[in-house]
Amino acid sequence: MDLKEKASPEWRPMNLSWGAIWRMDTPKPLKGPFSIRLTSESGKRLVATDVIPEDWKANTVYESGIQF
Repeated sequence: MDLKEKASPEWRPMNLSWGAIWRMDTPKPLKGPFSIRLTSESGKRLVATDVIPEDWKANTVYESGIQF
């Protein structure tokens, strides 16, 4: 899973923490909204654009509406 900040052209990899929990360790706070890119083992990619809002909160579920 990769994450992209709204103002950035760069996709940054996230780390699987446990179960369905992903994290990104960063030296500075990130600014939303965020897009998420999922890549399957076969290489298929899906992007959920701006799926996490600018005023996001930790420990909150955000639904994308996309399905693999």
